[in-house]
Amino acid sequence: MTGHPGLPEVGAAPEAPDPLGVVSGALGFGAVVGVGLQSLVSFGVDTLKAGLSPGDKPSLTSPHALVLLLGTPAGIVLAGLAAWYFLAPLGNPWRRSMLAIVAGLGSFVLSVLLIWPVFSYTGRQGLLGLIAIAGILSLIMGRRLAGPRVSP
Repeated sequence: MTGHPGLPEVGAAPEAPDPLGVVSGALGFGAVVGVGLQSLVSFGVDTLKAGLSPGDKPSLTSPHALVLLLGTPAGIVLAGLAAWYFLAPLGNPWRRSMLAIVAGLGSFVLSVLLIWPVFSYTGRQGLLGLIAIAGILSLIMGRRLAGPRVSP
């Protein structure tokens, strides 16, 4: 017994993290990462399309189509993996998997809802701003979710 209120006892088991806080933090992180990645894909597609003449026939093997068709699912998967990483305190792999899938697919829906108006009103500069904002937010959230570092 330490004799001081609020201090843990010596040899006491560490407190388990709040599951609701873990889940909400990880889902938010996955969503922010996904928005940033989907914005990057949209920026890449628009940049590659800018060099084409209006008379060119669309093709599924063109560079902008490949970036879109491969980058979109890659962004969804990477957003899910980002959430999966921070869902580790849950311990249960099935819950982690289901919540990571929700984070990945939810980030795609959120991306569509954000990218469409941003690109419509501001063009590529708006996408660059969205990429920067998502990157900064993901760095801040990632550092907070990682927790304090204990130095030896």
